[in-house]
Amino acid sequence: MHIILIGYLHNHGGIQTHTHWLANGLVSRGHSVEAITPGPQRNDPPGLPQNGHYEISEYRTIGDILRIGRKARPRPDAVVVAGTGWKAMTLAYAIKGARRRVFFEVMSGERNTWLDPRDMARIGFHAMVAQGSGVERAFVREFSWCRPHVTIPALPEPLEVEANIPVAPKLPRGGEGKLRLGYFSRLINYKGAGWLIENWDCLSQHAERLDIWGTGPAHDEFAALINKNGLGDRISLKGRYPRGQEYINLLQRYDLTLLPTWGKEGAPLVLLESMACGVPFVANGVGGIPDYANPQSAITSGKLEEFLLLYNDLAARIGRGEIDGEALQEHYRQNFSFERLVDQWEGFLNSPLPAVAGKQQ
Repeated sequence: MHIILIGYLHNHGGIQTHTHWLANGLVSRGHSVEAITPGPQRNDPPGLPQNGHYEISEYRTIGDILRIGRKARPRPDAVVVAGTGWKAMTLAYAIKGARRRVFFEVMSGERNTWLDPRDMARIGFHAMVAQGSGVERAFVREFSWCRPHVTIPALPEPLEVEANIPVAPKLPRGGEGKLRLGYFSRLINYKGAGWLIENWDCLSQHAERLDIWGTGPAHDEFAALINKNGLGDRISLKGRYPRGQEYINLLQRYDLTLLPTWGKEGAPLVLLESMACGVPFVANGVGGIPDYANPQSAITSGKLEEFLLLYNDLAARIGRGEIDGEALQEHYRQNFSFERLVDQWEGFLNSPLPAVAGKQQ
């Protein structure tokens, strides 16, 4: 197959990670892949992947879109768009003769405005893929979607391919049975790092410290909150987290990762990466997060008020030695590993779809 992937590739993020590794995975299966990315976003320095085995094109203007559309190989087998931009959707139409156009919903599935770029998918796209089952249901509802749709997770950084993942360490690792807690995500209010700081008194019943990894616009606000509450010796803002082997080594220093996000959420890849390293997590069950449920972790029903109750229960289980990190790693391998997710994407792109956009299931 010849497959065109449209998605933002500069620097780091969920769309970048998924697009890059899906392209590499499909190329490794013998397919021809071209990735097309917008130029760097405002205040975002250029930073395209350097080790990809696929062609990369870049657009910034409508003229670029038309030029790339004319240049694209005639009748690609599939064009897959990941993102919500008007230009990306327009580019999918500019590539003539695509046998199928697929929209990959990497956000929450919920409408942002009454006129949303994703409305364009209803005109000429053959199918929609969502990265979580809750996301899939929301998209079908919000956009009155009546064409084929399926859930396939986005690809995280394949740590098992890029580096060596040791067997998960026995928990807890902190002194005197106290837990080491980690947060890995953007520093924006709805992701919940500030909420964790505000609830440190409850967390500290089981934990000795909390390290907050990530960057974002709320950094200074969270730093001030830590200082105001005199928690500098217990909670640290650590900045951008590494990749590859350094990331694995970092994750496995923690007994538990926390993600109390409550906003419009897709299916955060950091939870898969934590799972791959055998580190259990507690997460708020919004968007596609419930798909990550497993016996070694805890996910709320989507109500943040349940988070601390589940945290206390899981922390107590860790303290009693009841959490099996190796079982968590096996759950990841069976359901979310690089090879398993590439299998799912390849199978979907090879599967029969209606020949004419608009034909219903």
